[in-house]
Amino acid sequence: MAFMETVLSLIFLLSSSLLLYSIVAHEGPESITLSLIHPFSVHSPFYPGKNRTDVEKTNLLIQATEARMQHLFPTTTMRQDGSWNGSSEVDDIATLVKLTGVYYLAQVGIGSFPPNLGRKWKSYFLIMDTGSHITWVQCEGCDPCLPLSQPNFPYRQSQSYRPIPCGHRDCPTTREDCFGTFCGFKISYGVRSGGPSTKGTIVRETLTFLSDTTRVRVESYPNFFLGCGLQSYNHMLPPQNQAAGLLGLGFGGYGTSPIWRQINKKRFSYCLFNSEQASSKLYIGERARMVGPQVVSTPLIRGSNPSLYYLDLQDISIAGSPLGLGRSLSAGCTIDTGAATTSFDSNVYARVRAGFVQYFAQFHIQPYNSRTRPRYVPDYDLCFPSPSGFNRFPTMTFHFRGANLVVQPINVFTKGAHFVCVALIPGAATTIIGAFQQAQHRFSYDLELGDTGTLFFAPEDCGGSA
Repeated sequence: MAFMETVLSLIFLLSSSLLLYSIVAHEGPESITLSLIHPFSVHSPFYPGKNRTDVEKTNLLIQATEARMQHLFPTTTMRQDGSWNGSSEVDDIATLVKLTGVYYLAQVGIGSFPPNLGRKWKSYFLIMDTGSHITWVQCEGCDPCLPLSQPNFPYRQSQSYRPIPCGHRDCPTTREDCFGTFCGFKISYGVRSGGPSTKGTIVRETLTFLSDTTRVRVESYPNFFLGCGLQSYNHMLPPQNQAAGLLGLGFGGYGTSPIWRQINKKRFSYCLFNSEQASSKLYIGERARMVGPQVVSTPLIRGSNPSLYYLDLQDISIAGSPLGLGRSLSAGCTIDTGAATTSFDSNVYARVRAGFVQYFAQFHIQPYNSRTRPRYVPDYDLCFPSPSGFNRFPTMTFHFRGANLVVQPINVFTKGAHFVCVALIPGAATTIIGAFQQAQHRFSYDLELGDTGTLFFAPEDCGGSA
């Protein structure tokens, strides 16, 4: 019960299908480059183990998406001081969760250390999230701490560590968030007291990006606003957890600025993939720009959660047939790499579900019900028996303002030997397009073009050999 409460309260994240781990940064025209590794790959710190079945892996993705929904859109949030606040701004930082195999990690260097202590920086895996905007790492002296398989960040030894006094003009949070006499941050998850929470200080530090190009180099960014996690409560995590914090790529909100804004590179792109043996890149900077005959674009819009990227979703089609959702989508949708798979509010999901049922009915294929559903089928709501040799699976198209995202069947369904499930989840406060449906496309976020930015995307074979 404690585990499920923790999972449903947290997520960060980047929930989804990749691990980021080598990086290059440079001021000017060049870009930060991050290598992406599938979380179920043996190269991933989130590798769930060789004995996990495909159904067990699928259920991990479902659990993570449900937790993500709870994190992003709680009905209310409770501040650490006990006062109630309906704003999601205080709940924008996600903390670590059980190794569900659905998160992106970035290996970055933090701090500056004397030569006699070894490398000039300490390397940590941080969860990368487009739905959170504050970057933080767990620091030494924490009590209580999240379990971590390496030493916490030794900020006292770092020569570039700069604390910020409480109430100082450089502090991006208010006095009520101070940690002792220092500038601080507080985060809590869920709507009940006693739920998971983390707090600590906000400091100035140096972040270092390691090159994964043929020309080896290291680029560092001093005076970066970094959260230093010092107290974490009620988190049920495995002892060998390898993620030490979070790398925030969200749009913005209460607290520090996202990484792309702090390093003054207002464009980033990523390309997710299907195979556990694949790898890909995430770029921040000019290299993230997309051009070409297949590239389409749609404006980014603002929504209720300032950390998230919202899109004007106008309709959805199944096998090319529009569902006519119209006003049901008036709130738009979010696009989030931190959600493992796509989720809908109940009304939209009911229409989408009916569309898939109608499509398969023409082939005399009816969905499982509670009586006929085999135990080996994953926990998705809508699953069908899969007749031998059947291969007429439909596409699913998201119709945005000015652009269509056509999701191929491999990223709509999860399939076993005798079943096929629609990889969608009901119950979200708003539609969230998750990582599974984003795979095999490159997405580029241009945050200077248009009033609030523009999203470019195009189909792409994203994965190379890991």
